[in-house]
Amino acid sequence: MDAVKEKPGEVLDVVVVGGGPAGLTAGIYLARARMNALLIEKQSPGGAPALTERIENYPGFPEGISGYELVDRMRRQAEGFGLRIASFNPLRGLRE
Repeated sequence: MDAVKEKPGEVLDVVVVGGGPAGLTAGIYLARARMNALLIEKQSPGGAPALTERIENYPGFPEGISGYELVDRMRRQAEGFGLRIASFNPLRGLRE
């Protein structure tokens, strides 16, 4: 995952918050539709499935697939269509 360069004044069509399988899937559809989209995730894309040793109930993989491999494929597909992915540090609170 490359760093996303800030583009002051840039207008995005969509910001996807969360880089789990649902967020990556949304990102794939948005990028395929040529929308200017950015996916943000607090760590690396994939969410909990990325840490799962084996996923055996995902369509298209009857023998199962490692969680890391599945989300890596999804990430590469999304980026291949032009989706930009960025990580961020969540804000824990505000003080005056």
